[in-house]
Amino acid sequence: MAETEREIHLLDYWRVLVKRRWVIYTSLAVLVSTVTLGSFLMEPIYTATARLQIERSAPNVLPFQEVMASAPDQLNDFYQTQFGLIRSRSVARDVIASLQLDRHPEFKVPVPERTPAGLTPEQAAEARRIDIFLAKLQVSPVRSSRLVDVSFSSPDRILAAAVANRVAETYIAFNSQAQYNTSTRATASLTHQIANLQEEIDAKEKELQAYAREHGIISLSDKQSITLKNLNDLSNAYTQAQAARIEKEARYAALRDSDPGSIPEALENKLIQELAQKSAELAQRQAQLSGKYKPDWPEMVRLRREMDETRERLEAERLALYRQVLGGAESAYRAARNEEEYLRRALDGLKSQSQEASLKEIQYNNLRAEIANRRATLEALVKRQGETASSAGLNDLATSNVRIVDMAEVPARPTSPRVRLNILLSLLAGLALGVGQAFFFEYLDKSVKSIEDMQQAAGVPSLGLIPTLHHEGTRLKLVRRSGPRGVRLQVVRTVGQPASGGPRLELITQEDFKSKVSEAFRELRTALLVSRPGGPPRTILVASTQPGEGKTAVALNLAITLAQIGRHVLLVDADLRKPRLHKLLGISSAQGFSSELSGIGPLRVPPCKTSIPGLDLMPSGPLPPNPADLLDSERFSQIQHEFEARGYDHVIYDSPPVLAVADAAIMAGRVDAVVLIVHAGVINRDALAQAARRLQQVKARIVGAVLNQVGLDQQGYYGYRYHYKRYYGEDEARGAAPEQVARRPRSTAAPG
Repeated sequence: MAETEREIHLLDYWRVLVKRRWVIYTSLAVLVSTVTLGSFLMEPIYTATARLQIERSAPNVLPFQEVMASAPDQLNDFYQTQFGLIRSRSVARDVIASLQLDRHPEFKVPVPERTPAGLTPEQAAEARRIDIFLAKLQVSPVRSSRLVDVSFSSPDRILAAAVANRVAETYIAFNSQAQYNTSTRATASLTHQIANLQEEIDAKEKELQAYAREHGIISLSDKQSITLKNLNDLSNAYTQAQAARIEKEARYAALRDSDPGSIPEALENKLIQELAQKSAELAQRQAQLSGKYKPDWPEMVRLRREMDETRERLEAERLALYRQVLGGAESAYRAARNEEEYLRRALDGLKSQSQEASLKEIQYNNLRAEIANRRATLEALVKRQGETASSAGLNDLATSNVRIVDMAEVPARPTSPRVRLNILLSLLAGLALGVGQAFFFEYLDKSVKSIEDMQQAAGVPSLGLIPTLHHEGTRLKLVRRSGPRGVRLQVVRTVGQPASGGPRLELITQEDFKSKVSEAFRELRTALLVSRPGGPPRTILVASTQPGEGKTAVALNLAITLAQIGRHVLLVDADLRKPRLHKLLGISSAQGFSSELSGIGPLRVPPCKTSIPGLDLMPSGPLPPNPADLLDSERFSQIQHEFEARGYDHVIYDSPPVLAVADAAIMAGRVDAVVLIVHAGVINRDALAQAARRLQQVKARIVGAVLNQVGLDQQGYYGYRYHYKRYYGEDEARGAAPEQVARRPRSTAAPG
């Protein structure tokens, strides 16, 4: 049977949290206690911070650029490089050596027996010590500034401050030393390059003089020779001719692929414009006359003829003009191509002449230019050598781009563990984990927990719910009483009965008339009486999905409530496998329903009178070996007619579970109404749906289902419980007698 979708309300989530609250409490308590205990047991860690200012470039003490001046790269790349230098292993090694941290217990590293290839045990231990040091060192930039915080964490607060300051000092010294070393190496390299360059210049000058003597070159004028000038002019003319040829070729190609009416000449031609205007006017006149005259009207025929003549003349003029323009463009293109070819041949000839004539002059100029370039390079190197030497000599001057803004101070409070923050986070995490577990367990729980679940799974209406029976013991209550002896306090019993003498659930409607469970059974009685059109059902089968759902208690209390309104009710114990009704009502089961099912003729065993007025019981009788066969016989129908003949207003059958045996399904098709009992929080939704399908397969008339043993607090039925206590509690408290012993409530489960 198709399950109907139900809209989820926010209260549904709240009910899940209330129901699974102990899961949330447990998760919260475990996580908070674990984190709290761990936070108090952790060793406190202190963090000291030194603040540095790092500039892109050093102060301009020297009027020239430093050798290690910053390149014009991205700002972020520069600072990331500096952060890497501060956390470099070289700086860490110098700090460990200067502070002798290898002797400190925090950095004690045992010498390993096995080391990686190429490392001695001492080197491996030192590498491990540096790793420990770098794990405690942090470099963090200050947002929107050029400040950098260098922090070091350690259980020793004094050591943390000393290491942070020493890291800052070592980084500054490392940076300055790197600049000095670079300047020194640059000075030496420049000296060597200058010497080599001077030797090369001397050799090139000797080569230039020998070349001039060999080819008879005395001097060169600054003006170009006639050959070079002619070559330049001819090259310019060829370039212009080539451009003109490309332009005319493009125009010719464009005209060749264009429509005759779209060329600029056609659009500017006066005759074509007049013909186009006349054609448009004739078309407009034809459109005006077409609304008045038919197409064969003489005026319309003449107008169309004139339009055709004008259109033909217009096309002819356009075509003639197009051919004229296309021919002119083709002629211009061919002339430009011929001129380009002529100039190209002339230019090639002049090039070959000038190349041979000016080869010696070009080689001579190349030698002169090379010598001039080398002399300029020599002058730059000599100048840079002097600047570099000056920069190296000023190493002791404070020109570094890094300075210490704030020295690290000995921290007064530990930075870890942060107990309050840890507890707060554990509270949030425990709450989130508990809520997640609550919803996860609720997702895994396939049991029927509410009326909506029951209706959705079974596909039948709800007749009501039966709350779990709680025996409320005495509660202590102080009452001010006034009397002859003055005002005094007295302890009274507010509600409930002694635990040992509490009412049984199976007879709750008889023994405790005002309890909320009794009221629920009366509501069930009312719903059952109006459950079928045409009148209340006479034969009623009370069934359940599985054993232990409380169907026997429901059947008995339902029969009692019907008898209490003056109905003559017969209760039949049709559970021929595990009968209980005879024990609850104190009646012998030697003869009963099974005896009548195996007999023939009228009833031999009349129903037994009970202590409840208007209620008779047909006990189960001896347990037969074949209950299903007896119930599936014609004798069962005969017995039903016998019950009707005796004048019973209602006959209620207490049957076995539907899924356990076939007895309930056999009887379900022969009664007027079937009431399905569902144990809240126990029965699986799939099992309930299967039981409902099995009953519907035998054409059973299921008038509804009853959700039994519902925990009102857990399921969210707070209004039901509140209004009941408010309505009945005042009367019970008003008649309460003084009591000296208080008793806690207990819960009674309904056996099936």
